[in-house]
Amino acid sequence: MFNCIPKRYLLSIVALCATTLSIALQTNLSLTIVYMVKPIHKESSLTTLNECSEIRNKINYNATETLEKHTAGQFNWDAEIQGLTIGLQFIGMIIGYIPGGRLGEIYGAKRTMICSLLTASLFTIISPVAARISVFTFIICRMIVGLGAAPIFPILVIMISKWIPDKEQSFVASFMMAGYGTGAFVSSLVAGVLLSSELFGGWPSVFYLSGSIGVVFCIWCSFVVYDSPYLHPSITFKELDYLQNNIAEPPKEIETVPWKSMTTSIPVWTLAIGTFGQYWLLAFFVTSHSMYLGTVLNLDSAQNGLLSSVPNLLRAVFACFIGGMIDWVRRRKEIPIVFVRKGATLFNSIVACLGFTGVLYAGCDSTLNTIAFILGGLCGDFAIFGVALAPSDIAPNLRGTLAGIMSFFGSTPYFLLPWIIGKFTKHEQSLRQWRHIYYCTIAVTVVTTLVYVIFGTTEPQQWGKDDDGHTSNPKTEQQSKQHIEIYSTTDYILDS
Repeated sequence: MFNCIPKRYLLSIVALCATTLSIALQTNLSLTIVYMVKPIHKESSLTTLNECSEIRNKINYNATETLEKHTAGQFNWDAEIQGLTIGLQFIGMIIGYIPGGRLGEIYGAKRTMICSLLTASLFTIISPVAARISVFTFIICRMIVGLGAAPIFPILVIMISKWIPDKEQSFVASFMMAGYGTGAFVSSLVAGVLLSSELFGGWPSVFYLSGSIGVVFCIWCSFVVYDSPYLHPSITFKELDYLQNNIAEPPKEIETVPWKSMTTSIPVWTLAIGTFGQYWLLAFFVTSHSMYLGTVLNLDSAQNGLLSSVPNLLRAVFACFIGGMIDWVRRRKEIPIVFVRKGATLFNSIVACLGFTGVLYAGCDSTLNTIAFILGGLCGDFAIFGVALAPSDIAPNLRGTLAGIMSFFGSTPYFLLPWIIGKFTKHEQSLRQWRHIYYCTIAVTVVTTLVYVIFGTTEPQQWGKDDDGHTSNPKTEQQSKQHIEIYSTTDYILDS
């Protein structure tokens, strides 16, 4: 079925599915938890509804009905507990990035990806049972989901370096990582539909369905993914020759990670700050957007799911389009990669700040809020060919490990933001309290972007190359050479 598709494109499709699944498993809670719980402060909920009563009356919105739907949840978790529950699952993600990247370098990207996603999928399936036992059991379960979903990004950085030519990377990487947008889109949209249904009791069906899909994906992945072109049993010699001529020599594995050099490197810290700011923007749409629509604008689950999903889908599509444009330009004109990295970061930050400023003035109008959110998140996936691929620039032979470290910094906002929101809205779910969150987001974006644009670099660092005294893995090199010889001989015989 897939034999006619070039193997690097098949890998790209699998990677898109992997990132979609990874983010869906993590974000399905953000919308679901709104309808799992009962609001403790009913007076606060009514006050919030009165804030938006004028616009609700214009669209014949029944505020009383919405409040009844919100009080139909099963669990008495207040806003702070909800924020911690969402945030703490990303603690697992934070913990999982660095070892995930290193395990991918040592044991292979394919094996690490399957094991980690299978773990996340199985613990997603048992999440409803864990929630009924206790909130603490549920939090532990969700932390393991985050731990299992975490390694996907550093693993894909490794795969891109081995499979994708440099001048195809902006588009292909955007396509692969588009799953972080489409995953949030699918998660919000499907969750919105399931939450309004009676399937398996409503909210539990969100976890059952996404977890089951994850198990099926892992089985499929085991048959179609290989760690490098040289290991693929059915790749054509034409494609193998093309990749060999257009991809730099596969990076040699550094057996001893130079932790001291990395932790004292200014380029690493500059990139970490830039990554933190760019992922703060993504974290808002993943963890907090649907919460705002559900608790402040009081949209029902179907509306919330639809409006929460639109910005995520559009940013993924837009990033693929711009990534393709960048590759097209770079094939015709030499453009320093540092311009791509910093330009994408700066443009995303400017557009996001404009969008969040629009939300501040949109009030209770759900249409204006949607437009402002779409603008704010439209360039969010520019982080893919901005800060996300920068580890390959500054540490060619430790790109998996460094990508894991950067993902550690990038995932921190996924914990901090829900926690901050829980603190601000613990006693009052209102527009006034959420304005503090938007001011904070704009400030973080401005500061981190300036630091990265002014001080960031794409120059390879000595500690991240193989010529500084670190040993490489001769087994991998010999294996690659053997596969090249085998394919060359086989294709020569067939051609004859």
